Amino acid sequence: MLTLPLQFILKATGKMAMLNNNFKQKFSALQEKEQASQKQHDDTKLGFNVFTILRKTGEEVGLHSRFLAELLNLNASHKIAGFQQLFIEMVLNNAIAAQEWNRDKLDSKDTYSCEVEYSFRNSSHGRADIILRNANNIIVIENKIYAFDQKGQLAKYYKACQEMGYDDKNIYVVYLNRFGDDVSHYGKGDINAEDYGVISYKEDIFNFLALCKTEVTDYPHIEQTIEQYINTVAKITGQTRNAKMKQEYVDFLADESNFKTAYQLSQNFETFQQRIQNEMWNSLLAYFSEKNLEFTFCDNQLLPYSQEKALKQYFLGGGTKGKAKTYGLCYKIAERDNVDVYCYIEINHRLYYSITLAKKDGLRLPEYPSNMEDFKNEVVALRKNWEGKNKKKNLGGLIYPQRPVNFKTPNNNFFNIAHKQSRQQWVAETADDIIQLINDVKSINI
Repeated sequence: MLTLPLQFILKATGKMAMLNNNFKQKFSALQEKEQASQKQHDDTKLGFNVFTILRKTGEEVGLHSRFLAELLNLNASHKIAGFQQLFIEMVLNNAIAAQEWNRDKLDSKDTYSCEVEYSFRNSSHGRADIILRNANNIIVIENKIYAFDQKGQLAKYYKACQEMGYDDKNIYVVYLNRFGDDVSHYGKGDINAEDYGVISYKEDIFNFLALCKTEVTDYPHIEQTIEQYINTVAKITGQTRNAKMKQEYVDFLADESNFKTAYQLSQNFETFQQRIQNEMWNSLLAYFSEKNLEFTFCDNQLLPYSQEKALKQYFLGGGTKGKAKTYGLCYKIAERDNVDVYCYIEINHRLYYSITLAKKDGLRLPEYPSNMEDFKNEVVALRKNWEGKNKKKNLGGLIYPQRPVNFKTPNNNFFNIAHKQSRQQWVAETADDIIQLINDVKSINI
């Protein structure tokens, strides 16, 4: 969030004393809101969410369609008919009343069967995400989170319902998306505007879920499940704690004097990030030296390189095709089969480390020789947390620190290493893990 890096910039550049008291007071009040919001979030344990643990938030069918269909299904495990009635009365009928949708309101006392991923008899019409139907009416819900519209989707559903024997007045085609945007002309096809309705997650589904929750206060396990799904909907529609705090920052910057001061301070962000990265490298080098391991600052070919030049290129976006040249620290572990074995700590926005090989002249090998397959396998067996195992120039792959740091998109770990004491702790735990990896590689006897 903005508060932490801005606070660090104020301290690092010595501008705190130069700021007017009004800005400092309002900024302090904004920080207090952020802290209170974070405390409330932590106290209520909102970070625990079974939906986001098991699924990606954007999975239309695997998560959203299935859960909504479960609520709307009278034969589902909850056995609560009121959910379907609420959806018809508070979502569909409200949409009919408020839009061009030329349909009669539905009787919420009527009941409907419910199916998810319903395949129409004519396969060219596709599959409906959710379908509700009885002898008189059919309701087809097209569910869109992030996916693009498919050609003529709504018109195909409408045609499929006609082929199933439903009269036009009894066909209810619904386009559900995050914010209630109308379907694209590409996705609509030749269906008329009066023959379909549009509903949103942000308002319609969010309000529907809140009503469902009040229906099950006697069943805490169902209530809490719905509450977790409400939080999931809040996340995909920008109604989370972070989104609300972002609005607080926008309101803060709306004051012309605040924006001007904040903008002037933001010009120091890059300089500050460069300073933090420089101190990180220096701290790592010093720590390794204390442990009698002399690492060298190097480029991505393991050749000696200027630390000052590397950081300038990184933040100026130099290097091949506008990307920053990768670089880091290297340490020669041993010689094996006429090549040198190195530990290489590299940064490419995120920092990671690996075991890699170099020729005698120091140039890094693009992949390990075939005669070192057994050695490579022994390196792989040392750890279970390798990533990018298909990269043959890194024996085993890559390892990220226990607390990963990202210099492109600063995260909380980056904010932590901005403080000297926290940085020293991070350096110690990261370097100790690297030293252990080096010792483990030294112990391989092939």
